[in-house]
Amino acid sequence: MSQPVGRRLFLAGLAGGVALIALGGRLPGALRSWLEGPLGELSPSDGFHFYSVTGSIPSWDRAGWRLAVDGLVDKPLSLSLDELTSIGLQTVTADFHCVSGWSVSSVRWRGVSLAALVDLAAVRPAGRALRLESGDGAYVDYLDLEVARKPGVIVALGIRDTPLSSERGAPARLVVPFYYGYKGVKWLRRITVVESAGVGYWEARGYDADARIRD
Repeated sequence: MSQPVGRRLFLAGLAGGVALIALGGRLPGALRSWLEGPLGELSPSDGFHFYSVTGSIPSWDRAGWRLAVDGLVDKPLSLSLDELTSIGLQTVTADFHCVSGWSVSSVRWRGVSLAALVDLAAVRPAGRALRLESGDGAYVDYLDLEVARKPGVIVALGIRDTPLSSERGAPARLVVPFYYGYKGVKWLRRITVVESAGVGYWEARGYDADARIRD
């Protein structure tokens, strides 16, 4: 079940997170018309621009929420928030960059190493990538397992010493500090180990499959 956040808030998020997909700075006419209007005042005070591809925020409750880790693993996991936390938390500080050109400096995330999480599930030899599914039921992205194991790649549960807010992806989101923000799946609910990476939500709509931030 989802909670509407309002069309104008959705549009503001699109302006911040979608505006410059890999089309040479140009947007399709239909999307351009959607983004017209006075949206700047809707940017939150923490510097981030909110967006949702469904125009809603997934609801969740602490008692019932689980993060699944499944697919090509020997030990499938279904972890509550407390069980996820018990794996051990680490802090990662990095600048957050959106492909549309805005950034937030020195964001401090707190979460669980993605490498530790998939190791706990015991990945089978055929597993080479991860499919990451959002609780919104629409957003899916992929990471090569080699990338997922790099230092700093975490399932974040908190930001700046507080739990994630709904707008920031509560209860859990992916953080890949050396990739652009569209790889950071919010409202993460399932991690599936697969043989190879597929095409992510925005990659299917024009984003570069190589999301590395380059100086």
